[in-house]
Amino acid sequence: MKRLKTIGIVIIAFYIVISLMLLNFQEQLIFRSQTLPQNHVFTSDVPFEQLFLKASDGAILNGLHYKQEHPKGVLLYFHGNAQTLEYWGKWAEKLSQDYQYDVVIMDYRGYGKSTGKRSYDSMLADGMLFYKYCKTKFSEDSITIFGRSLGGAFATHVATKTNAKQLLLESTFTSVYDIGSKRFWFLPLKWLLKYPFQNDQNIQQITMPTFIIHGTEDAIVPYEHGQKLYKKSGSGNKKIYTIQNGLHNDLISYPEYFEALNEILK
Repeated sequence: MKRLKTIGIVIIAFYIVISLMLLNFQEQLIFRSQTLPQNHVFTSDVPFEQLFLKASDGAILNGLHYKQEHPKGVLLYFHGNAQTLEYWGKWAEKLSQDYQYDVVIMDYRGYGKSTGKRSYDSMLADGMLFYKYCKTKFSEDSITIFGRSLGGAFATHVATKTNAKQLLLESTFTSVYDIGSKRFWFLPLKWLLKYPFQNDQNIQQITMPTFIIHGTEDAIVPYEHGQKLYKKSGSGNKKIYTIQNGLHNDLISYPEYFEALNEILK
């Protein structure tokens, strides 16, 4: 009996330790952030402006605004959970050049040159900060909100609070809980998550035209997440673009991906 009691105590202690580790290290799991020196120089073949927007708590958020002479509108692009504007800026540059849109893209807190202490509310507010910047340059009916993977969380949040032209989600999850519960099924995640990022709840409130692109073989954010977001979308004008055999990070290697963008951004 004493031995069973000891085993029970060890199991409970182990469970508590694992829970505390997840509580303390979940930022490292969600945000694979890298930094850039403040004097880093971005280069591009497309004219651009470097942005430093100040948040209400004093954090400085770095962004890039790629510009076209006669833009069809502006894409507010929220990138994935890894890399910085040095990497994502090249993609924003391509989008701007190929589709004749201005593109505004930001680095989250702790990424690139962006500063500030991370929190769920502050990061979502940062997304709104860049939307408000776009509104100083374009009317709302010219703003497309585009979120990729983690960026979808910022995109759906902004879309619930604005009247943008349309919402585009690429390889986006339903919620961090749904992703984490597959891996940490034995932990009380609903009470541990500091960054729930609930796209499945947000998308039900969004009525603007909504488009979802997802690969069928995505092992990081399974295809079923895209399907669920599509079904839950509150938009009367919505479409899901399925990239057969597409993974999480290789959709740009499929012609079908660009066919989808051609249709959405025409």
